[in-house]
Formats: sequence, structure tokens, C-alpha cells
Amino acid sequence: MKRKDPATKNQKYLAIFLAVTMFLSVFMIYFTAMVNNKNDDNDVPASETGENFMTVSFSQIQGKHVQHDFNSIIDGLEMSPEGVTNARYVDLQKTEGTPLESVFGNSQTINVSFSYGADVTKRYGASYADGSGFELHQIPEQKMNMPLNTSAMPYEGYTLLDRTNGTYNIWNVVGSPSIIGPIQTVTEVINVLEGNATSGSEYDQILSQADPEGSIYQDVVTKTNSTDIPAEQYYTDLKKLDDGSYVQTSIYLNPEPEVNEKINAYQANSSERGVAYNVTTLGNITKLEISSDFESLYNESALLSI
Repeated sequence: MKRKDPATKNQKYLAIFLAVTMFLSVFMIYFTAMVNNKNDDNDVPASETGENFMTVSFSQIQGKHVQHDFNSIIDGLEMSPEGVTNARYVDLQKTEGTPLESVFGNSQTINVSFSYGADVTKRYGASYADGSGFELHQIPEQKMNMPLNTSAMPYEGYTLLDRTNGTYNIWNVVGSPSIIGPIQTVTEVINVLEGNATSGSEYDQILSQADPEGSIYQDVVTKTNSTDIPAEQYYTDLKKLDDGSYVQTSIYLNPEPEVNEKINAYQANSSERGVAYNVTTLGNITKLEISSDFESLYNESALLSI
């Protein structure tokens, strides 16, 4: 009997794992295709590296640069205007060599996706009920490609860079991390950074039970008309352990009765499936940690389907 190629097996496991693990869809930036007025008097100086793009070092960008801790979803939420309905943080370097690399991409593929000309190593995206959103990108090389004669606009001491020269409403603010999104949302993020607006505290309760540091990815989501989750809020993360196994943490705020019922039912004989459960209930929060190899973890997620 011919054995399946390991890569094919991983793709199969991943496809099913993603189908039953909520909110592991590919990132989306909620950019609207609307034309912006350009300010041609504020072009950013840089050296030309191609017919349509120039490479700009962050040190060439005048004004303030973003400086904020960026090691978990909590750091991203601290920069986010209130009202986030769902958010995701991914450490792209930690996906390398795992089945998740084909879903989230790696630092090079994200570089290509955003035409940065430099690797992105960490990525955060937040979305809102009105369909708006933005992303944060860690670019260690502190440089990126931009269209020639890129337009720029000052805001609160920062320089907003028009990524498409007015073709689409996509703007960057450089720093650690860099901000990218529609101008309306980017300026709102700056307002949070400058203390002129407050970040949301919607997820404080559920995140108080999380340990996101060192995760490959982390998600948070609030139940809305467009998010079908069996709880008021949901958090999940995935970590790869030193022995090559994985641990997935899921936290539910005010879960529906079926959540605890399913967890209790499958925990009873989990050892027979090679999966270890660790369940904690604290008031209106249920925390579930499942650890095993990737294949067994995806199988268990399929069984739970919550």
C-alpha cells in the first residue's frame, strides 16, 4: 500500500482542523476602493529601485514613528480603537515548519502580498461591526517599497503614506509595528497611541485567563449577528511545544450549555485518543486546554466542533 506523502497528510489534517476551529480564516483588510485626494507637496524622498516603486528606509520618514510592544494579541488590542468584534495576531516566524505555514504564509509571502520589499514577521488584524478594520505589521528591516512620488499627509506629528497614490484608500504609518489600513481607521489608531482616544477593554475579562505569549496565533471574537459562536466571547491560541507536540487553548465567556456538555463528554475518555485535557471553570468562564500531536489535535477539534 502506497503511503501518503507527509506534506499531503498535513494539508489534509489542516483542512479539517481549520474547518472546525473557529475564526482561522485568512486575514482580510477592510480597505474600500475609494479614491483619495493626494497631497503632491509632501512626497517622501527615497532612492528609486524600479520603474514603479522606490525603497524607503523608515529613517527617511519625517515625524513620529510608532513604538509599541508587539508580542501578542493583547499588545494589538492596546493599539486598537474600541469596538473590535474580532482580532487575530500571528507570529509568522513560529508558523514556519508547521502545517499552519500554508494558511498564514511566512514572512516572505506576506512581504509579497503587501509589496513591502521586506519581510513581515508578526501580523495583527482587527475588524469592526461596520466592516472597517486595519492591520499592524512588524518589519524588522525598517524599510519598505512604495510607489514613486508617494503622497504623504501629516497627522498628529506622524506621516501617513499613501500606498497606492490615490487609487485605493490604503495608507501606512511606519514604526514598530507599522499601521496599514483606510485613512479613517489609521488616524483612529494614532489617536489611541497619542492618548486622544481609548482602546477598547471588551476582552479584558476573557484575556485575564489567557497566556498568549509564545503562541503561533491568537484569536478573539465577540458574538454578533455575523459571528456564530456558542458563547458571548471566545478566545483561542495555539502553541508548539519543545517536544514537537501542540497545545490549543480555548476560553469561553458565558458559554452555551452545549460547550461544557461536550467538553465533559469527550474529556472522560480522551486518553484513549492520545489527547490530554485540562479544563478550568471560573465563574462564567470555561477554559479548555488540549495537548497532543497535530493530527490528534485536529481529530479532537472535529469531535468537539464547538
